[in-house]
Amino acid sequence: MKKIFRKIIFSAAAIYLTSYWNKGFVIENDWIVYLKASLVIAAIYYLIIPVSKLILLPLNIITLGLVSVIFYSLVLYFFLNKFSLIQIKSWDFSGQTISQSANIFLSAFSISTIINFLEKIL
Repeated sequence: MKKIFRKIIFSAAAIYLTSYWNKGFVIENDWIVYLKASLVIAAIYYLIIPVSKLILLPLNIITLGLVSVIFYSLVLYFFLNKFSLIQIKSWDFSGQTISQSANIFLSAFSISTIINFLEKIL
């Protein structure tokens, strides 16, 4: 129970920090939306990611982890977009335009990095 609660808290922090620095990652400023999105991300990282690591192990060895990055990004985007909790759109960053597909990978990388960092330090 403690582990699940920590995942939810870490997911909420990751969503907040990602929406703070990534202007293409848009989430409504409502605590219920943050809670729902945190629950979805916690469920993804608690249930789907461990199973996918076992299933995708041979492909991850061959592609040096590229398959898992693509899979995590697509799963995250599918679930959060399906429940209409976030919008990931193109983003103008210092004169450079980051496309929607690149921003999906960037957002997934940011969320997973923040969650993993928080798990390591706490």
